[in-house]
Amino acid sequence: MQTARAMAKFKVALVQLLVSPVKSDNLKRASELIKQAAQQGAQIVALPECFNSPYGTKFFPEYAEKIPGPSTQVLSDVAKECGIYLIGGSIPEEDSGKLYNTCTVYGPDGTLLVKHRKIHLFDIDVPGKIRFQESETLSPGDSLSVFDTRMLDSA
Repeated sequence: MQTARAMAKFKVALVQLLVSPVKSDNLKRASELIKQAAQQGAQIVALPECFNSPYGTKFFPEYAEKIPGPSTQVLSDVAKECGIYLIGGSIPEEDSGKLYNTCTVYGPDGTLLVKHRKIHLFDIDVPGKIRFQESETLSPGDSLSVFDTRMLDSA
């Protein structure tokens, strides 16, 4: 016989969005998609990496924010409005003169549950083909992150 916990079901939404160079447009679009997912029953919603800015080492310094900041405030507000767990993809974060690729997670009351800095930065160098080095701009995080949820059940 299965326990109630083992039988619990919930919906997760994974959001994709086309990112523009206008941060406020990205935040507005992300909010709309989060709300749409919540209206369709999602209890956990996850945004993509660098959802508030173009992805590229040249963009990270320009779009970087402190946490809390404008982007994370929007995430907190929409998580609370929708009563969901929100995994905020990532944003370029500035802290003490360093830049990080940081994911924030919010509970249904809008509380920040976790701030995770990307540990394994993406570096590739294929001679004559492609070179992309996150480590030239970003600093790595130094710890794993977990967060608890109350038991979710969509029944």
